[in-house]
Amino acid sequence: MPEGSQLSLKLTPGEILIAAGAVVVLIFSFFDFFSAPAGVSGTSAWGDGLLPVATIIVVFCVIMGLQVVLSKLANVELGTGIAGFTWVQVHLALGFFALLQSLAFVAVKKGGSSIGVGLILMLIGSGACFVGAILLSKERSGSSA
Repeated sequence: MPEGSQLSLKLTPGEILIAAGAVVVLIFSFFDFFSAPAGVSGTSAWGDGLLPVATIIVVFCVIMGLQVVLSKLANVELGTGIAGFTWVQVHLALGFFALLQSLAFVAVKKGGSSIGVGLILMLIGSGACFVGAILLSKERSGSSA
């Protein structure tokens, strides 16, 4: 992007996936994560017992989405990365661990509860963030070669 350019509204497919996945994860983190038996309302990712662990998925995806939106749409300079890692590497790590955590919640024994719509869509959103990070790494490596 040239120096002094104004607002850039052109997002790559990887950036679109990351931003959309982050929005999906954030919205559906407030829906039922697990559905309790006998029609009793389940708990969201922000509820008791899930707060420190399930919300990591949300935090990782929102960080990814915020970095894309701030750097591309708001034209904020966030530097080349964090702690010696490039933003692409940070996106790959955060996306991978968000998807891995979501898959772990699908596989864990739920104690009589079933998987809720919040967990299903958080799994899809975190998958979109990870796939977006993979696409972003291919887009950035292709543009520098």
